[in-house]
Amino acid sequence: MEYPAYVILDWMAQFFWPLTRISSMLMTMTFFGARFVPVRIRLYLSLAITFAVMPALPRVPEAIELVSFGGFVVLAQQILIGIAMGTVTQFVIQTFVLLGQILGMQSSLGFASMVDPANGQNTPLLGQFYLFVATMIFLATDGHLQMLNLVVMSFKTLPVGEALRAADYRALASWFGIMFSVSLGMALAGIIALLTVNLSFGVMTRAAPQLNIFSLGFTFALLVGLLISMYILSGIMPHYLNHWETGVDTICDLIRLDCNTGGGA
Repeated sequence: MEYPAYVILDWMAQFFWPLTRISSMLMTMTFFGARFVPVRIRLYLSLAITFAVMPALPRVPEAIELVSFGGFVVLAQQILIGIAMGTVTQFVIQTFVLLGQILGMQSSLGFASMVDPANGQNTPLLGQFYLFVATMIFLATDGHLQMLNLVVMSFKTLPVGEALRAADYRALASWFGIMFSVSLGMALAGIIALLTVNLSFGVMTRAAPQLNIFSLGFTFALLVGLLISMYILSGIMPHYLNHWETGVDTICDLIRLDCNTGGGA
């Protein structure tokens, strides 16, 4: 049995475009896009997910040729869509890394640092702790499954051949401000408490200069920092869920999906 070339290319296109968007999302999504996850594992996972969801995906328009300049443009569009969706999850998780770094620098816990296994950079240990906590919450609340559901629905609301708008890139850029504002809001109580401790020791230093307030204040600031970290950790779940909903709303806007009804926006 012989198959014409256009039939083979059409079948390849029906599989290749979804694979490109799904693999791009997995390459940048939190946990799955980390450096400790081998690239080969991510590739095999992308292939398995694409084969599993192909029956639920709409058919790619035949007007888009796989081997052409138009096909190259569509390839770039699918990569950008997948990267944009995965990057939002990175922004959500990195917000809690910033929270840990702010608390660590204020409480002198920033002296303890380690290599971040996700990106290979040297970061404060408290930031790594909140990174692991946020990642575990992401997996425990089925955030990865929700992302897979969104990327499958994106092929209906943002089909192959359509690109992101300029407002979508602006919304992604605005996340840099959202990260800092949310992390600073969560750490504000700890910052005020540590500022009060430092002011108290400053008054003690002026009242009794002969005392070695520096060594005592350093140790006490570390202890207060640990207590504040435990206090913030006890209420981190509502903060994560609210922040994650903001991230999901951004992803829904990117793929033209109405998150409330599940239909196209």
